[in-house]
Amino acid sequence: MAGKERINKHPDWQLSRSEKNWYYVGDTSRLFCTSLVGSYMTMFLMFQGISTVSLATAILLVKIIDSVDDVLFGFIIDKIDIKKWKLFQRFAGKGKYMPWYRLFFWTFPVATILFFMMPKNAPDSVKIIWFFVTYLLYDFTCTLTEVPMQSMITTLTDSPSERNSILTVKGVITVVAAVGMSVVVSALLSERFGVPLKNIGVGGALIFLVFMIPMVFKVQEHNTELKNVVIEGSQEKYTFKDMINCVLTNKYIMVYFLAVIISTILCTRTAVEGFIGFYIFHDSMVLTYVMLIGFVPGIILSAFCGKLADKFGKRNLLAFIFALLAAATLIIYFFCRENKILFIVLGGLCAIPNALISVVRTYIAPDTIEYTRYKTGKDCSGIFYSLQSFLNKALTGLVGSVALYILAAFGWKEVVGDSFADLAAQGVTQSATALNTLWNLGYLIPAAGFGISAILLYAFYNLKDKDAELMSKCNAGQITREECEAQLSRKYE
Repeated sequence: MAGKERINKHPDWQLSRSEKNWYYVGDTSRLFCTSLVGSYMTMFLMFQGISTVSLATAILLVKIIDSVDDVLFGFIIDKIDIKKWKLFQRFAGKGKYMPWYRLFFWTFPVATILFFMMPKNAPDSVKIIWFFVTYLLYDFTCTLTEVPMQSMITTLTDSPSERNSILTVKGVITVVAAVGMSVVVSALLSERFGVPLKNIGVGGALIFLVFMIPMVFKVQEHNTELKNVVIEGSQEKYTFKDMINCVLTNKYIMVYFLAVIISTILCTRTAVEGFIGFYIFHDSMVLTYVMLIGFVPGIILSAFCGKLADKFGKRNLLAFIFALLAAATLIIYFFCRENKILFIVLGGLCAIPNALISVVRTYIAPDTIEYTRYKTGKDCSGIFYSLQSFLNKALTGLVGSVALYILAAFGWKEVVGDSFADLAAQGVTQSATALNTLWNLGYLIPAAGFGISAILLYAFYNLKDKDAELMSKCNAGQITREECEAQLSRKYE
């Protein structure tokens, strides 16, 4: 009966409720596994007592080394039909991106476990080598999982409304999952419990591996072929150069990526927030309290992001959120350092728009992909999401590297321990200069990043939402190119 109600209400929707639920479970588990390293890598490495400058350099070098594999893999999954390979035919199954996920999803949690198995008592040189090898393995296997998972949003369904519904639910789940994971990990690491971060990483990866399995058997893609291409068959005949040109000629995705790069690299708080709580407010969980205050309002507003985006425009909504974050972060910087209660209250209010970013950002990429598919006849979803995957991982590493270089320049003292309970027991202190630098990394620098990103989006991203929807319908064969051109608000070059 539920299935009939769904079909009657949305006749163009293609996924069953079961498929969507298992997709959400698989994607959330993948996100959790990514966050184990992405969110806690810098903290984990700082706990190992390695020289701050050495850590910053190692993180920077490893990001340079792996800067190519994401783009190459995006090309590979768009170009190669892996289910036709004799070696994989038996296990790959149907679809365009699901075969990649089915074959390689398990490699990602395994690589995450290896990363957290770094020997604590080994010399710094051994730790650095361990980091290089296991992080590169983590990064590559993350790509093997994340690019197919993210690209799948364009092949699960050809219905724009169903896609937006999936993205909204997925975004809300992401916010809930991120907050839940942060609360649990922060509590376990805190002065009260003192669970080693190594144990959290290994145990978490094993749990998430189990929850990624059902998607292998339960989810199908329903929109794997392009219609109404400029030149019939062109989507099957393209080179790596064509793939790169698809991205370079799409100014909208370039503006979006630039805004993401600036807002992420300058959000140096993410690399050191545990230490901000521990050293500035003498409570490593203080930013967790901040997150919890903004949690419920953030979830409620996240559920309405689709409607807000429809009313005000996706670009406008994302730019406004960035501007709001810039203003709120500056207020915290100037007025809240000496008052823990005020910091928690205002920080909680600031956490509300921050919770919306992950939802609203998911709306932008599919529109820019549909634009490229419409203009070129080439299905470049893989390379777009491989670039996004690369940015997510590279920027997480780079922001940690930037934060560590700045801390080292202003007298940060290395620490050794398994958790904040260890540091509290040791009584390790930092100089006034180092603490001032920590506060600047937490709030002044991020405010600049949010402000610049808001200006970039508002000034240079002008792909209309309605036009992107028309292009999507044309790509899916629901309308002809002539009908699409006639209804577009302007001619797109």
